[in-house]
Amino acid sequence: MTRFTPPPLRRFAKDDQGSVITETVIIFPILIWAYIALFVFWDAYRTENTAVKASYTIADQITREVMDITPAYITGLQTTFQYLVDNDLDSTLVVSSIEWDEATQQYDVLYSEARGPGAVRMTDALLQSHLDELPNMSDGDTVIVVQTTTRYVPLFQVGVPTFTYGQFIVTRPRGGKVTCPTCALS
Repeated sequence: MTRFTPPPLRRFAKDDQGSVITETVIIFPILIWAYIALFVFWDAYRTENTAVKASYTIADQITREVMDITPAYITGLQTTFQYLVDNDLDSTLVVSSIEWDEATQQYDVLYSEARGPGAVRMTDALLQSHLDELPNMSDGDTVIVVQTTTRYVPLFQVGVPTFTYGQFIVTRPRGGKVTCPTCALS
């Protein structure tokens, strides 16, 4: 009886002999890329999560103030924010006080201060693009708006682009209006 020899492709598929070095050379770069990609994705998530928490911390700190704040105080908040996000890249901070005027049926910016490269003070005109993010308020009621941005640059190029995280946080003052007599008026 003669034995049937399988075609070469079938024979190759059934072959269980191999070379560890050859398999390592094929798989090792894929494993290294996967490890680096997981690191970059996790770092991007961690940076965003830290920036959100730091932004809420800054907003909460402002709303607890019972005395007037100053431009120097806001500069200190920018330094604190930069420290909390632990990021060597540029970040921005904009602190604004918004009031609802029942007579005119509109929000008014009482004051706004901006820190960081490219940061722009909030104005009544800029506020119009954020109306859907502001709460319904009573006449003369105020809120503190904290806007922050943090830039993220991945350490390795594995599919995550360079981008900027931005937060727009609206918080009600805990002890009445938070005033800043020496801040830039709208």
